Amino acid sequence: MDSFEAHITNDQPPYNPGSLLNAFSNSLTSPLLNKPFLVKGIYKKGKGVNYNGVYYDVLKDEFTDNSITLVVPEKLRYELKEGQTIEAQAFLSKRLSTTTGRIDLILTVSDLLSRKEKEINEEEVKAQELLQQKAKIGYKDIDGVIRSRLYQQKSINVTIIIGTTAIIDNDIKHQLKDAVVVYDIKYVKVNLTRVPEIIHAMRENDTSDILVIARGGGENIQIFDNLELSQQALGLKSIFVTAIGHAADEPLLQKLADKHFITPTALGQYFYDLYNRTLDEFNNSKAKLIADLTKQIELNFQTQVQNLSTRLETTEKTMQEGEKENQAKVLNLTEGLAKSKSANQILTVLVLLLLLVIILLVIFKYQK
Repeated sequence: MDSFEAHITNDQPPYNPGSLLNAFSNSLTSPLLNKPFLVKGIYKKGKGVNYNGVYYDVLKDEFTDNSITLVVPEKLRYELKEGQTIEAQAFLSKRLSTTTGRIDLILTVSDLLSRKEKEINEEEVKAQELLQQKAKIGYKDIDGVIRSRLYQQKSINVTIIIGTTAIIDNDIKHQLKDAVVVYDIKYVKVNLTRVPEIIHAMRENDTSDILVIARGGGENIQIFDNLELSQQALGLKSIFVTAIGHAADEPLLQKLADKHFITPTALGQYFYDLYNRTLDEFNNSKAKLIADLTKQIELNFQTQVQNLSTRLETTEKTMQEGEKENQAKVLNLTEGLAKSKSANQILTVLVLLLLLVIILLVIFKYQK
């Protein structure tokens, strides 16, 4: 520390980020800077935004994943197609980004010399056939499967194939947070540069609900264009997911995946977010179910009370009508009895009169 401090003089002003960027930018020199030269590579379209008459696209190396920003004038860009191998006259420049502290190299096209359409070889034909097969088979619904398992309160079996020296499992676990309890995750380490090892791991773990190939980035992205590996992925029973850490190119294996992510971190975040969304939906649907049941019970109770009131009113009305009918019968019976009593009294008088007549006749006869 003393020796370091001894080299700092009191009259030396402190550097700020801008001065540091300028210092390093000025120190980066090359005979190619700001001079025209020939370039060749594969043309890739950028975002398609016109910035004052130019577009920021990409020139990719024909044999590696290396690429550089390509500035194309508007009048030349209309002549270019995605995937063409181009030769152009260009010049190299540096661009400082004061907000991120980056110094980028940029190729600016001044003249387009040749364009060669991308040749379609036998492997590309086979790759297109695999993509057509996948489109016909369909993409499995990973969201639906996870939601279904969570609703059933069952764990989701996930196997993640990673590199032998990878530490991305920690990144995934970190993103899962409290959702880790619902995912039964197994990490299988293989050499991701060897196709036979990857295929063997895929076959051995095809009983999982979800099978993932994940890596943290780097070179050798071409291995995931391997036809044998892609064919194996196409025949998987498990839901197949990739998180192979590459945004610039989309390898065949990623296109065949039921779902893909750029990084393993994004995969873990997806598992966490889906768990929380499903939990919220479940709680909301549970509350709605309780509210619906309560409302239905109230309606049923009100209906039963109304039916009971109607029955009581009908019974009361029937009893009143019965009572009136009984009163009428009693009245009729009373009147009948009164009439019968009066008739009996008359009959008794007649009988007595008849007996008196008979007695009188007998007395009169004996007197003679």
